[in-house]
Amino acid sequence: MGVLRELREEDAQPVAARSGPPVETFRFGDRGACVAFLSEALHALSREEPLASVAILTPDGALSDLYHEGLVASELPRLRRVADQDFTFAPGIEVTEIEQAKGLEFDYVVLVEVDAEWFPDAPRARRLLHVGATRAVHQLWVTAVGSPSPLLTP
Repeated sequence: MGVLRELREEDAQPVAARSGPPVETFRFGDRGACVAFLSEALHALSREEPLASVAILTPDGALSDLYHEGLVASELPRLRRVADQDFTFAPGIEVTEIEQAKGLEFDYVVLVEVDAEWFPDAPRARRLLHVGATRAVHQLWVTAVGSPSPLLTP
């Protein structure tokens, strides 16, 4: 039940509130390939924009730990695992759960494993996806391992 549903035009298209690069979506066959891609991409971003704040947001603490461990092995500079909202608000890459980042903004955000397993078509998953997707100031990347979430539009 949408509060404003009756006011919406039937053919109205969503309007972007901010200008900037489009959301980039990447699909992988396994988690290792996703971590390898992120390692390479984040190394390049760290060289190009050393003062950028980057958040890698996951739906679950254990998943945050897995991604952090995988990226530590790639020797990413200024990589931190955030728990209990202990953000540094300094340039670098912070790995945490989506709910930890609610109300905060980062230059770049990577939402990992936005797939059918973690983000089914359910209210909680929809809310998590909204919170995570609205944390990015400049650019949002979305990754999926396996089948993408049904919440993602084609």
